[in-house]
Amino acid sequence: MALVRMAGAFFAYLCVATVLAQVICVAVFANSGTFTKDRFYSLMAIVYGIDEDAIREEVQNKDEPEEDHEEPDMQQIIDERAQRHLALDFRLQALDTGIENLRNMQSSLMEERRRYDQLKQGFDQRLKALEDGVLDEAIVEVQRTLEALDPRQAKEQILMMLQRDDEAMTDVVKIVKAMSTDKRKKIMGEFRSEDEQQKLADILDEIRRGVPDTEILGDARDQLQQFAPPSK
Repeated sequence: MALVRMAGAFFAYLCVATVLAQVICVAVFANSGTFTKDRFYSLMAIVYGIDEDAIREEVQNKDEPEEDHEEPDMQQIIDERAQRHLALDFRLQALDTGIENLRNMQSSLMEERRRYDQLKQGFDQRLKALEDGVLDEAIVEVQRTLEALDPRQAKEQILMMLQRDDEAMTDVVKIVKAMSTDKRKKIMGEFRSEDEQQKLADILDEIRRGVPDTEILGDARDQLQQFAPPSK
């Protein structure tokens, strides 16, 4: 038992001596000015049996970024290019659709314009025919009225018509031409004064020139001339 106690005491003294030696070494290095933080860590690593170089290498390996040596995925590149081409195709398709819709709208507007012009032309023709029919009926009614009057009264009415309206000559010519030969002869025989003879001469001159038939033909010729190609 005494031997065991002596061995325990010796071990305790040895531990105390080791600690004292470490303290003395630290104090010596600190007083000399060469004891730095790094050297302190190195000394402690030696005391506790730590491999300082292995730890330093491990830390450096952790700090260095890992190089990405992975090659790009070809399938991913192909997919990205396909998506770009697909998006471009969609835009081109949308543009073509917009152009086609615009053309259809333009064609529809042109068709509507053609139908409108056709309807307007037909309406104008019917309106013109109606107006001409009304005027012709009115002239025929005036003609019949003048034929029913006394020749002298008929002459006076004709002169009054010419006096009121400068454009009444055309209607007077129509009325005189439509009269029967006997009635026309009797009415014209009443134009006796110099002024009346001059009016009668003007009426006969208009009949000779074919008024109003020549005026109608002239207007039609002028309208057709508008569609003639320009002369070179």
